[in-house]
Amino acid sequence: MATDHTPAMREPVRWYTGGPSGARRLINRLRARVAEQQRLEAHRFLEADMRGLWREACAGVGLCQYVDNAAGMTVRTPRFGGLRVGPAGTSFTVELMPGGEPADVEAHALRLAHSLGFAGLRVAPLGGRWVRVVLFEVDPLASTFALPHDVVGRADAPILLGRREDGALVEHALASPGHIAVQGQNGSGKSQLSYGLLAQLAAAADVLISGSDITGLLLGRAWDGTAHRAHQVTGSKDLTAHAAHLDRLVGWMDDRLDTMPPRIDNIAPTVQTPLVLVVLEEFPGLLRAAQAKDRKLAERITSAVLRLLSEGRKAAFRVLMLAQRFEANAVGGGYARDQFAVRLSFRVPAESLAMLHGDDARRLGPEHANTEPGIAYLSAPGQDCVRLRAPYLGGYGAYCDRITRHGRREDTEGRAA
Repeated sequence: MATDHTPAMREPVRWYTGGPSGARRLINRLRARVAEQQRLEAHRFLEADMRGLWREACAGVGLCQYVDNAAGMTVRTPRFGGLRVGPAGTSFTVELMPGGEPADVEAHALRLAHSLGFAGLRVAPLGGRWVRVVLFEVDPLASTFALPHDVVGRADAPILLGRREDGALVEHALASPGHIAVQGQNGSGKSQLSYGLLAQLAAAADVLISGSDITGLLLGRAWDGTAHRAHQVTGSKDLTAHAAHLDRLVGWMDDRLDTMPPRIDNIAPTVQTPLVLVVLEEFPGLLRAAQAKDRKLAERITSAVLRLLSEGRKAAFRVLMLAQRFEANAVGGGYARDQFAVRLSFRVPAESLAMLHGDDARRLGPEHANTEPGIAYLSAPGQDCVRLRAPYLGGYGAYCDRITRHGRREDTEGRAA
């Protein structure tokens, strides 16, 4: 009997794609899925590499614990969490070791970042022992950045000091307790920082910029016509005028202390009682010139400055002193130097760095002695010897334009407007 072994023909399965345009959409979706799988696979490989590099880097800088157990000696490092790579940059989470603090990672930030192939890193607390490590591909100190055009309207509003090497901005409210000391060689960036600070404060309604400027530049002619000019003395021809002006400021401070309301131990700045910023530009030069003319005149100037430094905080007086070196005998003695809470050092010899910031900064001296203009070390409450780059306002002409444009004026009756 004959049988037919020919297999039955089946109709091919036809997917409905909605026509030619639907087929293209399907192909694009499949391509996107393959690309996503490839991206995830590459991300897993990168995360594994970063985890290994992180562990080796932590062990290399000593950010680890050695645990002796039955299997032998093991090394424990802060645990690498999840890696995040995107348009905002590269970052990953880390679980600190028991007893660890974010500052432990920050202390080795540059060496850890370089081991990972990046220029720097910033540590941001998340919760508990977890932190986020944000990596920077470009050194924030390597290039200048412009001072924003915003001006400060109040004494308690933060003013910009600079940008740290981890990319974070460093700010300081003038109303916060603490005088400001700035040192640096000629051309190191000291003047640029001063330009930026005063340009931000010139329009504040409750700040009066006073002081003594033997150079006649920082408190120069750009301040003519402003409410601040009557409280400034410039030039080196009449040194007695500088001493008399500082004496007047001390008398003003004493009047405030004598009339302080009951149960109040410091004055809050207001428009009627402004915070007085006493700018002492190249103060060692003023002292040397006074000593050459009359030793008693130099002692008079030193005494007035010492009183402003020691008692000014309660009366809403702040001192901004600028010098090439903060040697004790150049700024009125070691007691005067100790009154500055906020200290910035641009390029100076190693000994000068330790002189202002203490022995902890001595190891930084050789590097900082040859640093680029505009880069400074900062010591302040909560900020111990961090590097920053001061914002760039422009040349001296740009500074004068800012003061002329934004400097607070007086009305027709002589009151500050």
